[in-house]
Amino acid sequence: MITPEFRKSSLSGAGQNCVEAKRVRGPGAERGPSPRPGVKVRDSQHPHEDHLFFPDPEWGALLAGLRSPE
Repeated sequence: MITPEFRKSSLSGAGQNCVEAKRVRGPGAERGPSPRPGVKVRDSQHPHEDHLFFPDPEWGALLAGLRSPE
């Protein structure tokens, strides 16, 4: 099984101060099992530190909020 890689936006600058995201499919992901499918987010400058986890519905809501013109 191929482990998905963390990815960062193509819009990220050269300063390396960005976040990276990785899709996870539930139990068995590295750094401990994920409770359900979603997205892990980490700091690109500290990739070995803890990650944030967003279940799919919350990740979708976050993206919708970021894309909102308000």
